[in-house]
Amino acid sequence: MEIQKALELLRQYQDEIKHLKTLPPHNNEYRLWQDKVNVVLAAAFGKDSDEYKNLNPKIYVTWLKSEAEEQEEYLRDLEERELGITKILQKYEILGIPTTSGVGGGNLPSVFIAHGGKTAARDKLEDFLTVLGVTPIIVEEQPSQGRSKDKNVEYYLKQCDCAIILATKGDVDGRTGEFIPRGNILIEIGRCQEILPDRMIYLLEEGAKFPTNIDEKVWERFTQESIDKAFIKVAKELRAFGLIRATKLGG
Repeated sequence: MEIQKALELLRQYQDEIKHLKTLPPHNNEYRLWQDKVNVVLAAAFGKDSDEYKNLNPKIYVTWLKSEAEEQEEYLRDLEERELGITKILQKYEILGIPTTSGVGGGNLPSVFIAHGGKTAARDKLEDFLTVLGVTPIIVEEQPSQGRSKDKNVEYYLKQCDCAIILATKGDVDGRTGEFIPRGNILIEIGRCQEILPDRMIYLLEEGAKFPTNIDEKVWERFTQESIDKAFIKVAKELRAFGLIRATKLGG
């Protein structure tokens, strides 16, 4: 399911909460409402997504509740779900949703990720792009069809709409003793600058430093634990490239 359609349905379902609050606990309408919300969340974001999990918290049952306590818990649950839907809607109003103007005529956008190996930060970045509806391209996970490593990088770069440089700590600069990104990242930066010179996003891990010829670029810091903070920068750049668009839903 397209994210835009999911957001429109969630807005509609959120409006139905006002009616649900007038009903007693354990009513069938509420159960049916939960089911249709979960179907949309699973189809658009997946059951492992934060969107799905945050609207389906673990429920701890306490026996021998009074009617007043059950009603209070029912209303509290509705309010939490209403807030959860609001957070999803606001998230995508800020981050935007994908356009269909990617390379290949009508395909969703593709983003080349230059990286120094599989890390928690890379996994989170892939998940974030996927949720946005943007296709992350990790070269070593793609078929090579007999191409050399260098030609394979060039081939997939030309299929992508932009590049993200995920510069994690890798090598140590023999002159300064400081951490710098792995050599393969620096090489891929050069290739990206040739093919996508005006469509690059630089992310630099805390504790690492770019060489002087790259340090002049505008880059965003991140840590393995909190790369999420850099996603706002990524989303802004993707919008500037025309690869995602801001979405404004009627309230």
